[in-house]
Amino acid sequence: MTSNLASSYPADAVITATIPVAVADVLSPSQCKTFLQCTARWYFKYVEQLPDVCTGNLALGRAVHAAVAQHFRYRQTNGRIPPIAEMLETYGDAIRRELATAELRDDEDAGELAAIGARCVEAYLTQAAPAITPALVEHLVAGEIGGVRVRGYVDLMDVEGRIIDLKTASKKPASITADYKLQLAMYVMTTPGATSARLDTITKQKTSQWVPQSYTLDDGERRYVETLLPILQDGMKDGRYWPSRDHNLCSRKYCPFWRACEQEFGGQVKA
Repeated sequence: MTSNLASSYPADAVITATIPVAVADVLSPSQCKTFLQCTARWYFKYVEQLPDVCTGNLALGRAVHAAVAQHFRYRQTNGRIPPIAEMLETYGDAIRRELATAELRDDEDAGELAAIGARCVEAYLTQAAPAITPALVEHLVAGEIGGVRVRGYVDLMDVEGRIIDLKTASKKPASITADYKLQLAMYVMTTPGATSARLDTITKQKTSQWVPQSYTLDDGERRYVETLLPILQDGMKDGRYWPSRDHNLCSRKYCPFWRACEQEFGGQVKA
């Protein structure tokens, strides 16, 4: 599949590389998602291992995750719900650390990002967290799917066996996208005791909103993942990669490797 696609590009528009033996031996959900979005981006990150520069919005997401994870770890240890004020302090420390090394885009303001993230944390801890009893928090899972070894970190699993993955977004999602379905499926298939999954989105708006979306791994979804992962692994090891310049995430705002992409392939990545 990858070879046929690559052959449709001019010879000088495709990276041909000798791939280290260990690359793509074990796949993660984020690795699969990156490859599906853009094979060149995957190459720059996982083969060349170029610095994955953190943007302001990525810093916000990481800090929100840190505060929410600390909330649930506290509950596991102490058996009670911690004060929101303490978790907002945790968030404040995290966002300052993240922003200290972030590369802010032209439309990103550090103070505004910090305030938005605080609203996200407060919204999730008041709207969603009270009804969740945590069993696993930021837990490493590993297994084999379709003959491919996989590993990843589960944000949260509750005592009912439901995987809960958390993300922030600029607006309310209409549905679970295909790449997130793949991620949730991989988590359910590799986490002992997992029965289902839910994607929790916190909107980064003036009034932050928690948007839960349930996901059930049926036989068709399971077969899709078992079929797809070996294909992705073969594509990663194929040694030919090219940019997906028409993808909605191909921009200087969303891709930390746009400079390397322009240098390697020519042309311009959109602002």
